[in-house]
Amino acid sequence: AQAGSRREDPGTVFGSGCKAQETGQIGVLNGDPTADLCKHALEVNGIPLSAYLPMNAIPWYDAPRQRSAALLREAALHNRALILHSGIRLLLLLGTDARRSEGFLDLPAEIEVRCLPHPGRLGLMNYRQNGVRLGAKAARRMLIAGFSLPRPPHVAHQHA
Repeated sequence: AQAGSRREDPGTVFGSGCKAQETGQIGVLNGDPTADLCKHALEVNGIPLSAYLPMNAIPWYDAPRQRSAALLREAALHNRALILHSGIRLLLLLGTDARRSEGFLDLPAEIEVRCLPHPGRLGLMNYRQNGVRLGAKAARRMLIAGFSLPRPPHVAHQHA
């Protein structure tokens, strides 16, 4: 570790089918069902992996089960800086904690924000819209469609 920096062991990774311990990473290539669904959503929408920047609303591997507003606010400061520095123009908030963190991000209006189901099995099964559970298949379709890139603004051609 460099002087002035602090590195921490992320601890044990838990979850149904989670392969983060095995692969050493938590992105779309680690081969678990959640990662595979996100990878599929990227592929279906023609988004190269180089254009995808995964991040968590909070570091899920060592956070308490109940994520407080204070914890989401603290993590949002770091995520906001990363989002702005990376030139993100479409932010996908996957799951409840990500949706809850939106208010703390304080992003410029030109960044499009979409709230989508969490791609994990339970996130899909329990996803609700307007208090109504959609079901896993509908939530999965919504998630995949939500990865579509924004269309560039239409510029009207003027005739001389």
